[in-house]
Amino acid sequence: MQRFWEIILGLDRGFLGREGEFSLQFNPDWPFQRVVGASTWNIVLGALCLAIVIWVYRREGRGRFARILLGCVRLMLLGFVLVMLNRPAITLSQNRSEPSVLAVAIDDSLSMGVRDVAAGGTSVSRLEAALDLLAGENQSLLRQLARKHILKFYRFNREARQLAVLAPAGTGTPPATAPAELDVRFLHDLRPEGRSTQVLSSLRQIMEELQGQRVAGIVLLTDGRSSPAESLSDRLAAVREFAMRVYPVSVGSDRPPRNLAIEAVAMEEAAFAEDLVSARVSVRASGFSAGDRAVVVLKERNSGQPLLRADGKPAEETVILPGDGLHDVELNFKPPREGTLDIVAEVSRQPGEIDEEDNTFPRQIEILSTKIVVLYCEGYPRWDYRYLKDELIRDKKSFEVSCLLFSADAGFAQEGTRPITRFPESMSELLDYDVVLFGDVDSRQFTDAQLQLVADFVLRKNGGFGMVAGPKYAPYSYRNTPIEPVLPVNISRTQPEESINIPLGFRPVLTRAGQQSMIFRFLPDKSANEKFLKEDWQPLFWYCRGITVKRDVGEVYAEHPTDTAPDGRKAPLLVLGRYGGRTLFSAIDDSWRWRFYTGEHIFRNYWVQQLRYLAREKKLGQRRLTITALKPSYELGQQVEVHMRVLDPDLLAQLPDQITVVIAHRSKNGAPALPDRQETLEKRPGQPDLYVASWTADKAGQFSLRLPALGGNVDATEVPIVVKVPRAELSQVQVDRDLLSKLAFRESSTADGSSPDVDRLRLDGQTSPAEVRAELLKIPSAAMVVPVYTNGLLWDAPLAMIVFVLLITAEWVLRKAYGML
Repeated sequence: MQRFWEIILGLDRGFLGREGEFSLQFNPDWPFQRVVGASTWNIVLGALCLAIVIWVYRREGRGRFARILLGCVRLMLLGFVLVMLNRPAITLSQNRSEPSVLAVAIDDSLSMGVRDVAAGGTSVSRLEAALDLLAGENQSLLRQLARKHILKFYRFNREARQLAVLAPAGTGTPPATAPAELDVRFLHDLRPEGRSTQVLSSLRQIMEELQGQRVAGIVLLTDGRSSPAESLSDRLAAVREFAMRVYPVSVGSDRPPRNLAIEAVAMEEAAFAEDLVSARVSVRASGFSAGDRAVVVLKERNSGQPLLRADGKPAEETVILPGDGLHDVELNFKPPREGTLDIVAEVSRQPGEIDEEDNTFPRQIEILSTKIVVLYCEGYPRWDYRYLKDELIRDKKSFEVSCLLFSADAGFAQEGTRPITRFPESMSELLDYDVVLFGDVDSRQFTDAQLQLVADFVLRKNGGFGMVAGPKYAPYSYRNTPIEPVLPVNISRTQPEESINIPLGFRPVLTRAGQQSMIFRFLPDKSANEKFLKEDWQPLFWYCRGITVKRDVGEVYAEHPTDTAPDGRKAPLLVLGRYGGRTLFSAIDDSWRWRFYTGEHIFRNYWVQQLRYLAREKKLGQRRLTITALKPSYELGQQVEVHMRVLDPDLLAQLPDQITVVIAHRSKNGAPALPDRQETLEKRPGQPDLYVASWTADKAGQFSLRLPALGGNVDATEVPIVVKVPRAELSQVQVDRDLLSKLAFRESSTADGSSPDVDRLRLDGQTSPAEVRAELLKIPSAAMVVPVYTNGLLWDAPLAMIVFVLLITAEWVLRKAYGML
């Protein structure tokens, strides 16, 4: 029966079965209705209809009863048409409840990992404090909020993303009573890994998604810091356009954070077993006062024991911090053994540090043990030659030497631990040596083929080459020879005239590279060494003039204190460079003077370190392969690249085109954890001896790349890789209360305290989480009951057509019956 009435009334199926109140409503739409009103139209048209009926039927010639009867039928017909013109409709009145929506936005950027929120005598990270506020105390806050609001959760760093919606399935409305337990596993999956933060942009994105809903407010859990900084005025105005309430909960402290972090450890990639290795540790301090102390120590990673200095004491130093900023600490140690040495630089942990993961920094160094074989060629027996030759011959533990003195008689027995009578004439002979050292010897003593042999030895075989200048031949005799491109200096076309009288000596001045090098480290204590170089170092009197440094090839380690070179810069005295292998040019020839008053120590250290520098590249080349990361440390989001170069042709022939390596995360004590990921070393096209692996650094921490044992007796190898948090995200981590205060919605205070006090919405260890929860529970509901009217128009219903047809047919039949047609 219901469907029958729905059909004849022209209503949708089920319309009459809906819950609500039904009523008949008229919705007229007359011209100028707003001016004259609908009732005026109805009165005028009703009167007009009545007048027409009276006027028509008064003229009919039939009886009064017939005329009155037909007039009533005609009046009913016109009245029905007038009713239809008023657009009658059956109206269903219903009430729709629009639920209150409360958004919860959680900052998961890297700064939220800072541990500066006090909780129970310890410090927890900001994100942990935020999650404890929401899900702690048996989810009391969320369960009570869920009674009044639909909860929509968002995470944000650079941009916002919705996590979940807590509402009864299928209803979209909050429950009348708090649920026993909410599924908030999505909260515990959050990690502070966002590499940048855009608070205002993310907030606006959330507001755009919430448009059209009954929003009670947005609870913003953040420290308020944006990195990079946002345009405050423009972005803040854009946020305020939405007119939504924001309840910012500041998480963290507004005091400068305390932290010590090792940013980098600079050291040679290889050293000899007898070397004193120097490591420059860069320590960044923040939140510390001038005069605070910290201990920096070098340890062997596998054993955890401190490395030892030359005097047998631990390689550590107590640093007096001058305040915030980057501070360099130099530590020296004697290698404990040969082979690959994994080192960890560590700065002592201080109370209240925000991050204890960055107090260590791993490095790896190759300790070489074999002797250095030197070929020393000199034109005549000058003082430097005599003392250096004797020093190398005596030090049989570290050196083997062959000396060629070209001014000697034919019957002279050349000196050295490997005596020779001529200069090598083939590459196989020259490869017996690690370093070729030329003194003040005339280039005409060598054939062009021999000089080219030396150049190829350096360029193609990574051999070391050094030249010690002299007043007669070197380096000017080597212009336009194969040796000239090998040198790290430019030789002027004209040899300057030498001064006959040199009344005053000079002390070389070290450049930054020279100060960091071990060549001029004569005393273990840095300050004592600097004092010796400035005050006690024996002056020199001669140096080679007219020399300039080759751009991007040579690096000056020592220079003249006053004289300048032809290019206007200070005249170089010691220049080191690379030309395949390592190269050196010494512009002085009286280093023998440093033996006086100091014995052998100064002179010996000076030359031993130079020869070890020259030999290092060739000694490293004796390994079967090398594997290194292109950079000692990377930032999150950067591309990590590891190169493995195979130096042994036989081994290269055995290796596949792809080699799988494992990346393992190192724990705090240095022990490798479970493998984190696998990557592949692949041969680079066009370079068959080079394998490359590359991936994006997506996690911060200390890692080890573990290369498995390969064929040909190549042991498994580990390469340390450090991934750091971008400095911009942690450069300023104090809570930005100014921004959060401008975002906060503030209501006029009420006597009963029913509105949230935004000044108490802070997690900083001073306001308890229970107090913050109590304030958040005061957020009023935005739910609203909205009346909804649904109209079913009747003017085009089948029933209207039936009534109209019945009335007009009835008049026609009656008129026919009374003979009025």
